[in-house]
Amino acid sequence: MSIGGTLKYPVSLLLLLGALPAAAADIRVDGSYRLRFAGESDYLLDGSGTRLGQERWIEHRLRLTPKIVEQDQIEVQGSFDVLRGLVAGDLAPSFQDLGWQGRSNRDGVHASGFDFRHLFVKFRLPFGVFEFGQMPSDWGMGMLVNGGNQEEGPDFGDVRFGDIVDRVLFATRPFGFLGPRSEIAQHVAVALAADLIYRDRYAQLINASATNGLRWGDVASQLVAAVVWDPGPDSRAGLYIARRWQQYAAAGGSLHTWLVDLHARTLFPVEWLGGTLSLEAEAAEVYGSTTHAPNLSALFRTQVAQQGAAARALLSRGTLEAELEAGYASGDSNPFDDASTQFQFNRDFKVGLVLFDEVLLFQTQNAARRLADPNLSARPPPGIDLLPTEGAVANALYLKPTLRWRPSLFGGRLRLVGSVLFARAPQPYVDPYSTFVSSTPLNPFGAEPGKNYGTEIDGAVSWRARLRGNFGYELGAQAGRLFPGNAFQMADGSRLPPVNAVRFRATLVF
Repeated sequence: MSIGGTLKYPVSLLLLLGALPAAAADIRVDGSYRLRFAGESDYLLDGSGTRLGQERWIEHRLRLTPKIVEQDQIEVQGSFDVLRGLVAGDLAPSFQDLGWQGRSNRDGVHASGFDFRHLFVKFRLPFGVFEFGQMPSDWGMGMLVNGGNQEEGPDFGDVRFGDIVDRVLFATRPFGFLGPRSEIAQHVAVALAADLIYRDRYAQLINASATNGLRWGDVASQLVAAVVWDPGPDSRAGLYIARRWQQYAAAGGSLHTWLVDLHARTLFPVEWLGGTLSLEAEAAEVYGSTTHAPNLSALFRTQVAQQGAAARALLSRGTLEAELEAGYASGDSNPFDDASTQFQFNRDFKVGLVLFDEVLLFQTQNAARRLADPNLSARPPPGIDLLPTEGAVANALYLKPTLRWRPSLFGGRLRLVGSVLFARAPQPYVDPYSTFVSSTPLNPFGAEPGKNYGTEIDGAVSWRARLRGNFGYELGAQAGRLFPGNAFQMADGSRLPPVNAVRFRATLVF
């Protein structure tokens, strides 16, 4: 994709419009508008007394998704955010522009809040499906590859990012020659794709700033192959393999990795409970090498070896749901050696409201800022832009039981959710800055690093209603409280005080 190439997409769209029979094509514009009033504790980021400094703010987003659909033949779809970002309230620090800057600028009232996301075409052919254009990238539970399109997806927090690729894809059931009675022919599908990464956690093709305008960023490409077995509407298993090549911006080094990801899900009735049980799991391995890492032991190349997994069991009975979720992301207690072993979930895979999405997001961003301080070194180590987790689950082993209830009295419109998150770190929670300046592993507060992140309690209430067709709304509130464990121990032996977060939410879907 190129900057000039994005201007050619509308021409292709007009040509496709002309090719569609007027009577057969369904042309519509879907979308959503969401408004958030948020508040949280002004918690400590490090042992020097630095605090987040953002206690109250308002943010919004208007997303439009135009579509042209001719049933079972062709679909043209676009997506762009007309407005997004903060509109009022406190700002988080900029952290020297390292990590996610969505809470550090009032983009919600400026043109910088506009975001072009998707424009792609899908053809349904007798022998398969062909897609090309700029589109979301999804796989499995969204643990690692996540298109970020779920408007009502997570119980807590908001989906913000989305993996976006410029892709050519072909998917088919290749064993049709075995005949219509063959189970393999009916239930095995294969997909092949070639991608140029427009945006994900590790690459951004085009960077924009008020001073420099549009400029080229990281150039990353990948080849993807997936095999899926779907024996029934409620069961599916698949293997996803990707080979990635990346050159970071400003001669920042390269990345060469393999990704292997397994996903499976099933659903079946539990007669003795009068309900249904849904099981889903995903496991991934990333391995390869990079020259874009803040290491001091291997000045040229760092080996990448990272593992992650997540699983859910959901029991549904009438208006009540009970879910148990567990996850694992490998850690890295030494960010300056010749191995990169910390796995990061996708930023849009939400686990709770406070620990990962707030405290660890900003503490890791603050560590990157301190390492980039010109008073510390004339040139910051390469790869410190990857130290911020940006809200992703990283270096974690967690268990999260959840209860959901939709009282029948209100026809399922009222939804109550309660959840408890127990989280530990497989490797000690080490702060890169404190470790660098002291030459010994320390946490952000200058204390011996611990492994217990603590316990988080979350609750939510919402009212969701469909008024007519696709038109509907949601009103609600979410609240969370983190009781920090010894991972957040201070140098004097005390711990980080409890951290609170609250979100008042309004969403209009059309």
